Amino acid sequence: MRANNYRNIFFVISFLLFCLVSLRVEAQDQKTPVPFNGYLYLQPNLGLTQYFGDLNANDFYNKKMTFGGGAILGYQISRVFGLRGQFMAGKLNSKSDAHQKELNSKIWDLTGQMTVNLNEIFNNNLNRKLNLYIFGGAGYIHENSTVDNYDGSLFQSGINDGRTFPIGGGASYRLSKTIDLNLEFGHRVTSQDKEMDFTKAAKKFDQYSYASAGVTFKFLQKDTDNDGIIDKNDLCPETAGKTALAGCPDKDNDGIADKDDACPDVAGKAEFKGCPDTDGDGIIDKEDACPTAAGKKELNGCPDKDGDGIADKDDKCPDAAGKKELAGCPDKDGDGIADKDDACPDVKGLAKFNGCPDTDGDGIADKDDKCPDVAGLAANGGCPEVKKFEIYKVVYFATDKSFVITKYTKDLDDVVGIMNEHSDVSVSVEGHADAQGSDVYNMKLSEKRADYVINYLVKKGVSKDRLFKKFFGESNPVADNRTVVGRAKNRRVEIKTVK
Repeated sequence: MRANNYRNIFFVISFLLFCLVSLRVEAQDQKTPVPFNGYLYLQPNLGLTQYFGDLNANDFYNKKMTFGGGAILGYQISRVFGLRGQFMAGKLNSKSDAHQKELNSKIWDLTGQMTVNLNEIFNNNLNRKLNLYIFGGAGYIHENSTVDNYDGSLFQSGINDGRTFPIGGGASYRLSKTIDLNLEFGHRVTSQDKEMDFTKAAKKFDQYSYASAGVTFKFLQKDTDNDGIIDKNDLCPETAGKTALAGCPDKDNDGIADKDDACPDVAGKAEFKGCPDTDGDGIIDKEDACPTAAGKKELNGCPDKDGDGIADKDDKCPDAAGKKELAGCPDKDGDGIADKDDACPDVKGLAKFNGCPDTDGDGIADKDDKCPDVAGLAANGGCPEVKKFEIYKVVYFATDKSFVITKYTKDLDDVVGIMNEHSDVSVSVEGHADAQGSDVYNMKLSEKRADYVINYLVKKGVSKDRLFKKFFGESNPVADNRTVVGRAKNRRVEIKTVK
């Protein structure tokens, strides 16, 4: 008797260890729990029955197995717990050399059981293929037993009814969404001691087991999008969603269903129909021209630090109130030029002078005009010209010629005009030549050129004693004599005021 009990304990412990190891090995593929909808299921099964009682209590090898069959009708209440009713019918056979008897019993039982899905206790995994479970319960058993002696005579027979208490475990393998393959083992302990085998000896209660294989057919309610919410309760039956949102998706996880979310791709607030307002100014980001800085509604959500009605992003002077036509910049003197660009911000001026005035209208800003009230010349700092009657003219000659090129006659006339107007001015007339020819020849040629100019001026009325002749030949070139252009510049007469 004790050895048989040890075997039963060993079986239970081994089965539990197998369950725990399986749970440890299995990876958790889905971390987010999905709602569960209860379902009805039916499982026809076939298996082997085996008697455990007084006639074979101490003879393990005489525990003969016979065929049995049955069916289970159940309802899965939650992922972990379920209720089911099981019907099982079969035969029990055994021989006992110790008692010189043979048992033949036809039985059937009907039990109610609770099931516990072990995997679901530890994690929820919609993609799980293998599920381990245990069960236990109570029910009714009907026995029709015959015990014969080894000599062929009848020892005893009878029909009895009683209670039976099943406990066991199993494994289901998901073949499809609605079909599972089940393997399970259940051990039954009856409330009777000798009604099955008509023997009262080593084992206190008559017991038997049923190991079976079955196919489970689940009658699931329709859930098109597989989000755990049946279609009749799912506001978005075609798209997987969240329980809290009645089966509708929420891509941005802001608690507002995409179908009601004006901004489904970015988390927002309920008061803005799911749109964000990053700067908290009451204007949603997609309508806010400045979504990261709190601003005014009339400026499309942009701030206006200086309060001039121009958004800071468009205000070139955001810290000082200004005018719209000047992009938000002030203009103290009212001349239409922003103070930041106005060189004279306190006095009304002209744009061409960077906002500064030109009182005398001489084209020189007052701030740069040494004589702001009298029109003058830029060269004289804005003051009127003071004529010093300085003369400097250069006239040019052709190669080996001592008379001026015609177009330079006008320059000689200009000199005449100045000298006739200012009788106190005297000039130096200086002749030059290029490097062609000998030094002696070029010296004489430069003198002739100086004489030509002096004679021209005298003929025009200039007194000869105001003209001072100099000639230098080729000794003072102003350009390169190796080039045509350079030589042309060296064939000249310079007329300079004598100081």
